[in-house]
Amino acid sequence: MTEISNTIKHTIKGILFDKDGTLLDFNGSWLEPYLQITEFIAQSMGRPELKESLMIDGGFIPETKSWVSDSLLASASNQQILDFWSQQIGQPIVGENLNHIKQIFSHASSRYVPAIENLHGFLNSLKERGIRLGLATMDDEKNACTMLTKLQLTGLFDFVCGADSGYGVKPEPGMVYAFCESCGLLPKQVIMVGDSPKDLNMGKNAGTACSIGVLTGAHDRAGLEAHSDYVFENISGLNQLFSIR
Repeated sequence: MTEISNTIKHTIKGILFDKDGTLLDFNGSWLEPYLQITEFIAQSMGRPELKESLMIDGGFIPETKSWVSDSLLASASNQQILDFWSQQIGQPIVGENLNHIKQIFSHASSRYVPAIENLHGFLNSLKERGIRLGLATMDDEKNACTMLTKLQLTGLFDFVCGADSGYGVKPEPGMVYAFCESCGLLPKQVIMVGDSPKDLNMGKNAGTACSIGVLTGAHDRAGLEAHSDYVFENISGLNQLFSIR
């Protein structure tokens, strides 16, 4: 699983990227916001022990600051996470509490940490080769657009969608189909790149040319290899696709 076949190299016209853990370093971008939210919930409930349990039950492993493979906090949508936390505390999160949590999710954009240095230059090198770029995230679409703006990447992407965009959620194939329709591509002309089994299986379910896993997210190599065609340390591994230097 180290060398991409020449057939794939010569047929690819589009790349659909996940956001968190793929374009962004997952822990660098999201661990602190998750800790802020769980502490807020614990304080608002008068139950300080909730902070740790909400993180652990969501898939966080405190000893190693890593995540259970395909766990909720590592790969779910904001709404799915909110629903889970509501279930854990035994009541819905509503009103000012809900607004405050959503603000933390939104303000997390100020913490975005790119997965590689010169992310703009890398993506621009793909665009210069005529590759259409898409972004498909389980975050909200607005937050994805905020990230692109803050990192000055907006003009590089031909398509952006989130879990709230109406194309379904991962691993359903809807986001891939929407990217293809928007850009005039076929799934077999597209590569799916992500850091979670849900990302990779979305690509497989849509019939993409291949699914490529990266290790800048919440899953290790063993957790990705069963779901991917190739696994790279980070997205710069795509260099071998187009002989980018």
